[in-house]
Parts: sequence; C-alpha cells; structure tokens
Amino acid sequence: MSELNETENISCPSCDSHNIKIIIEKENENYDLTSGILGTICLGQIGMLCGLCCADGEKKKTTCICNECGTKFNG
Repeated sequence: MSELNETENISCPSCDSHNIKIIIEKENENYDLTSGILGTICLGQIGMLCGLCCADGEKKKTTCICNECGTKFNG
C-alpha cells in the first residue's frame, strides 16, 4: 500500500475540499485457477499452463480519503 501526495485535481464529494489523501493498493494475480482446471480437462497436463496465460497480472484499487471531513471514496 502506498500513499501519494495531495492532489488538486480531485475534490471531496461531501465537502468539496481538495485536501485529499490517495491510497493505491496493488494486488498481483499469478494464476487463474479456473482456466487451469478447464485447460487440464481439455488438453491434459499442458492445459494447466492456460492458468498462467490467463492470469490478469497486477490489479490496482484506488481509495481517496478527505483530510477535512474523513469521507472515503473511490478515485
């Protein structure tokens, strides 16, 4: 989890303040189990590699917190 500097482009939906803290959470997805199982059923052991091919990689979730009123909202 990392915090970025305050930004002036985003304003709070509750109080319209620009004093916002942005938190970005990163999540790595290394293997897609569903694709691996389906690949195994269809193609045998080589099909297990389908799970690696279909993995989404890195996902980011952005949350903004207003430093004035404490409102949390998606960025």
